[in-house]
Amino acid sequence: MHEIKIPKLGTQIEDAEITEWVAAEGDKIEEHQIVAVLETEKSSYDLESEFKGILHIIVEASEEKIDAGQLIGVLAEDEEEYEKIKTM
Repeated sequence: MHEIKIPKLGTQIEDAEITEWVAAEGDKIEEHQIVAVLETEKSSYDLESEFKGILHIIVEASEEKIDAGQLIGVLAEDEEEYEKIKTM
């Protein structure tokens, strides 16, 4: 399992909001694929996956600010792991 977190997007930016999940729950994600769009006070940012796997979304898109470093989703390595994650 690989974690997807809000990245620290510069020295002045401590939070962001998820304006859109480009990928859907259960999608198979490739390395460097855009999974979400984040919005900061200054700009939009395409969040790319660092790993491949099956997406499980923990935090839905909303206008709520989320602190850098907060877990927003995970990538399961296979279907079995994905099913286990969904029940957590």
